[in-house]
This record gives sequence, structure tokens and C-alpha cells, in this order.
Amino acid sequence: MSTVSVVIPTQNRPALLDEALQSLVNQTMPPAEIIVVDDASTPAVDREALITKFGPTVRVLRNDMARGLAYSRNSGVEASSCDYVTHLDDDDLLAPEALAEALAVLSNDPALELVFLDVKGFGPRAEHFDRAQAQAVARVITLGGGLEVKPDIVNFGDGLIEALLRTVPVAFQRVMLTPATWRRISALRWRAYRLNPDVPDDAAAKLSISGPLRDSEWAAYAGAVCRKTALIRKPLYLQRCAGQGYSSQPANTEWHMRQGLVIKTQLQRASLELPELQAWKRAIRKSLASAQFDAAYHYFGAGDRRASWGHLRQAFYLSPNLAYLRFALRMWLPRI
Repeated sequence: MSTVSVVIPTQNRPALLDEALQSLVNQTMPPAEIIVVDDASTPAVDREALITKFGPTVRVLRNDMARGLAYSRNSGVEASSCDYVTHLDDDDLLAPEALAEALAVLSNDPALELVFLDVKGFGPRAEHFDRAQAQAVARVITLGGGLEVKPDIVNFGDGLIEALLRTVPVAFQRVMLTPATWRRISALRWRAYRLNPDVPDDAAAKLSISGPLRDSEWAAYAGAVCRKTALIRKPLYLQRCAGQGYSSQPANTEWHMRQGLVIKTQLQRASLELPELQAWKRAIRKSLASAQFDAAYHYFGAGDRRASWGHLRQAFYLSPNLAYLRFALRMWLPRI
């Protein structure tokens, strides 16, 4: 039988980490390997204590300084010795059947390069999360040409990337795949960053990919690399919705917006130079234009007309359309 590694990046959340690990012990098919990547926690994660609580399949890697989720996820995959790998955030859980079901879908269709795990929220904010996720997932299925091949299984071809350029629901950030497929996707991403003169090699690229929204960025590159993927429409990944997530803090809204612009600008540049992305050059350009327009709208609402004009000019340059022109006229009119 194929084996599965689960990679858990963590930083300073020992109680939540214990809950995440317990959800792995409770699997109907427990993982052969659990790799906890300690992202410079203080104090450091206690490896011996985790082994005592959760068994000898637990391994602990440590970053001497905080590197972020993207770097930590990749370190875990590189250390994996199993046939397949999946990821679990330290504040989330896996449903008891998650690993067995995802592995079964991959094993039954050798052409599948990865599977996405549908998500269900738990906690005080779960109702809003579940409603928004259901709408976003339905939109990706429609825009990405998803085909329901059997109950609870939706297959995608190479049209998925165009949907993920518009929205990346959490379900499309939770994956199981082989380490080799992970490396193929990540290698394209690193090549994109190596187009920057200050990023000379893959090691520097790994360090430069930090901050929020990196799972959604990885998903876009996966959409470009993989020719056949599937979404398992069962709540296999359980997302904690209690305001504890670093990305969910209201104060981070503008930071996320600016980070999204950085990510899409990098992707757009790569689409001009890397052959693997050129088929989606126009879609990537429109996606960046849309992000610039969203930034223009944000700064207009915040009363920063100068910043709003700057982003609106970029949006119009990238992809002129009537909506952008109407918004420009609105900015010229006095407020009533």
C-alpha cells in the first residue's frame, strides 16, 4: 500500500499543534510519517514530548529563524520519504477519513497528478466561512471547466488555471500529491522568481517567497503544470474559524492586497519569459489588471485619490475596459 507523509508547519501554538496531531492519530489510515516543521518557535517544539504523546512517526525539523509557511512546507516535502504528501496547518484538523479517501482517489486514477481536499469550517465563524467557500468553489468549477465524473469527484483539465487566476478558495490550497509533482510545480515557481536579478538560484528563490497568500500562488502554478487534477467534494480538511489565523486579522487587509499585487506582477512577468506560462499570458495580464483595479477602488474608498489613480492607470494600461473608464469618470466627479 502507498504511504503518506503529513507536513505541519508550526510557530508558537503548542496547544493547537497537539489538536492537529491528534487528528492524524485518529485517521482511519494513519500517516506513515508526520513532519513537524518548527518555524523558529520560542521555546522550540519539544520533539521527545511529541513522540511520547503521538508516537514514533513524528519527526521535527527546525528553522533557526522564521521563514514562513511557503519555506516550511517545502522543507517538509523535501524531507519526506513517502509516496504521497499532504499539508496540515497547525491550527486545523483532518477529518478521520481524509488520508484514506484522498489516497484512494489518486490510486484509482493514475493520470491524476494531484487531488484537492474540500474544506469545512469549525468554530464560531464557521457559518460565514462555509457559505463563502461553497460559492467560491462553485465558481471555480464553472470557470475551470470542472466535470463531475462520479459523486463527490470533480475532474479538471488545463483550464483550471484561468479560474484560479480569479479566485482561489481554501479547498484549492489543500492538496495531496507525490513529492515529485510538488517539486515540478515548485521548480516552475522558483524559475519565475529567478527572473529577478537579485534572485540568483533556487535557494534564494525559496527565501524570497514569503508573506501571506503563498498557498494561493502555489495553486496557480499547479494549474499551469498539471494536466489532470481532481477536487474531492467531501469535507476532508477542517478549517478552524475562530479569528486565530494570522491571515484573518482585519489589520492585514491592505497588506494582503499589496502582496496579491506583488504575486500577480511576478506571475505576469514570468508569463512573458517562461514557455510553460505563455499559453495563459493574456489571462494572467487580465488578472493583474483586475488586482490593480481592486487596489484603486480600495484607496478611493480610503480617501487616497493619488494612490487610487496610480493603480487605476496600471489597470487600464494592462487591460483597457469600460468599467475602468467609468470608474475614472466617477473619480473626477465631486462627491455628493
